[in-house]
Amino acid sequence: MKKKVVVAVVVVALLMAGLYLWGPSAVPSGQEPLTVLSPENLSEFAAAFDADSEVPRMVLLLSPT
Repeated sequence: MKKKVVVAVVVVALLMAGLYLWGPSAVPSGQEPLTVLSPENLSEFAAAFDADSEVPRMVLLLSPT
């Protein structure tokens, strides 16, 4: 019985993590929507990044490898 409870908790935790990571994302009102960086929109990203040199900027790159 104890093993079934542990397995059930692990399965629920994995489902919640999957929903959190791959579910729909939202941003606060007034903020531009999130975008996925791709070769098609790389020039737009570069232009937006270089637009105002007085504002601090940060880029976070995540890779599965």
